[in-house]
Amino acid sequence: LRFPNGAFSQDGFTTLTNAIPNSSSTANIVVASTANFASAGALIIEEELITYTGKTPTSFTGITRSQYGSSGSSHAAGVYVSEAQAVPSATTALAIPFDTTDTSNQVSLDPLDNTKVVFAVAGYYNIQFSIQLINCTSSIDNVVLWFRKNTVDIAQTAGTVTVPSKHAGGIGAAIISWNLVVACNAGDNIQLMYASNSGNTVAGTYPPGTAPVHPASPSVILTATFVSALY
Repeated sequence: LRFPNGAFSQDGFTTLTNAIPNSSSTANIVVASTANFASAGALIIEEELITYTGKTPTSFTGITRSQYGSSGSSHAAGVYVSEAQAVPSATTALAIPFDTTDTSNQVSLDPLDNTKVVFAVAGYYNIQFSIQLINCTSSIDNVVLWFRKNTVDIAQTAGTVTVPSKHAGGIGAAIISWNLVVACNAGDNIQLMYASNSGNTVAGTYPPGTAPVHPASPSVILTATFVSALY
């Protein structure tokens, strides 16, 4: 018997096809593929965060450099380009979107709003997430994460975490996870929310590593597992 479950992530990454020659170029960023990226958003290239407003199958358009406290630089062809998700501002929360469905059995993403995980079967569900937070500034930052059910905050689900600043070894990073068990009726939805005190910390995908070899680290993973029926 396969109980209802779902697993979703945000994990876009690709490689630069053309070099970015300097820290100020706003030319289209040409890559191997943009297939796993949102239609507009933010990118991480080495230690620089860049925003874009559009894409073609092999390029990002509407480029703005040195975003979210990062510094611009040149980037060689072949380096990784990965997906990032940023809050709209220091005073505005973000419902985190998911672009990949890893498994889905009666738990799925809303086709009209990929921030919502929807339950087709009533029951108690264990909701667990991990999020890879990245800070390119020289100051530490606090990030708050919490859950919403049917667009209403779930009481006592928030947690605050501190993300380190950039340092000699590179950008500041922290990976955070926790879980809750929540009762859901058929048709209910859950959202994962986050806010950044500075407005600069992003949820970012780390591309695969080469020394040592290791897989990519998705910016966000969320799983929902059926625990029991409602009583």
